[in-house]
Amino acid sequence: MERTLQLVIDACEGKPYGLDPKATFQRVCADSRQIQPGDLFVALRGEHFNGNQFAEQALENGASAVVLDELIDGLEPCLMVSDGCQALGQLGAAHRCEFNLPVIAIAGSNGKTSTKDMLASILRAQFETLHSEASFNNAIGVPTTLLRLEPQHQVAVVELGTNHPGELAPLINMALPQYGLLTGIGHEHLEHFGNLEGVAREEGMLAELLPASGKLFLYGDGDWVKPMIERSQAPVVTVGFGAANDWGVENVRVTESGTRFALHSPIAALCGDYETPLLGEHQAGNAALALAAGGELGMDRDGMARGLAATPVPRMRLQLSERGGVRWLNDAYNANADSTRAALATLADLQVDGKRYVVFGEMAELGDHAAAAHQEAGRAMAEMAAGLIAVGQFAEATAEAAREAGLARVAAIVEAKEAVSILRDWLQPGDVVLLKASRVARLEQVEELF
Repeated sequence: MERTLQLVIDACEGKPYGLDPKATFQRVCADSRQIQPGDLFVALRGEHFNGNQFAEQALENGASAVVLDELIDGLEPCLMVSDGCQALGQLGAAHRCEFNLPVIAIAGSNGKTSTKDMLASILRAQFETLHSEASFNNAIGVPTTLLRLEPQHQVAVVELGTNHPGELAPLINMALPQYGLLTGIGHEHLEHFGNLEGVAREEGMLAELLPASGKLFLYGDGDWVKPMIERSQAPVVTVGFGAANDWGVENVRVTESGTRFALHSPIAALCGDYETPLLGEHQAGNAALALAAGGELGMDRDGMARGLAATPVPRMRLQLSERGGVRWLNDAYNANADSTRAALATLADLQVDGKRYVVFGEMAELGDHAAAAHQEAGRAMAEMAAGLIAVGQFAEATAEAAREAGLARVAAIVEAKEAVSILRDWLQPGDVVLLKASRVARLEQVEELF
């Protein structure tokens, strides 16, 4: 979509140097290596990089202009701003305001990316749909998604993430969603939120900031549901496994090919059986949230069923594969106490010819709750696994808890790659291994090296 640089000047409130406001640009890009002729380059800073250093390369690659927060003598055309990331957000917000279409925002402690992928796949069966790529859910990812809006889009699905208090509200105000999906409140980023109340306060901003003309779809099985309803000026639809929910999930069956379930809907024509290729009983709840939103937008049952069944399986999110006669259940993208319990439940639901094993790495950003959470995980693994390899900072605490709970085959190691030789001694064809950790543990290399 072609836009003028006047939009950039107005949105970012910067100082132009050699910049023609009538000149146009096509895309906004923060990676100079991906610049195509006619793109706008926005320089971002991080702990270990400074995008301003690549502005000249961006212009050489054909950028129509560059947005900098560090003046470089003679480098034009450019717009000087106080903060590159803030400028990217301002651009995303300005571009979003040019479109009149339903935007659906997804927040919550767990299941955001899976729910987003399922909802986008459902909606694509009937609508031209924009959705967040991967887990693009932060102050860079959200505006990057919004800047991809084109006139042909009929609906947008935007994932919103947070790991510090105060991060979610600016993203909501940037995306201006009409509908919100709140997947649940769990033990995420406790290092920064302190406790569940802190998590609920932050994630509940989605309920609080939705317009009264919109609608909030809420995972309805939890103590935090009533406060969320009270915070929402928009009508609330509850979805979950309990009988009191507006949309109910029943008769969940987990197989190697996916998860089947029965859906009860207040819209009679949408009731019936559905299937998602994503594994786990919890994914039935996430799928129901997505289906409820699709129903709100007027989709029929056949279209929603086709879309849900076509959902791509996200990498490293309960992704099932086979290597050397052993099945690997890779859920090593992220971890907290709640997602760990869900992963273990999925492992238990799988039909296994041999034995079940777990390689468990660190659950990051739990603060003072970390040791207790890892010990709890060790005890839970002892109940259903034939063996456990604990990796990283809390490996000994996890392993000791598992031993005390009666598990004999336990190892505690420092680095993930050390698990390979241990597993080669333990595993037999027909066994299944769950890899579960936060991303920092890099547990995916265990399967790769096996």
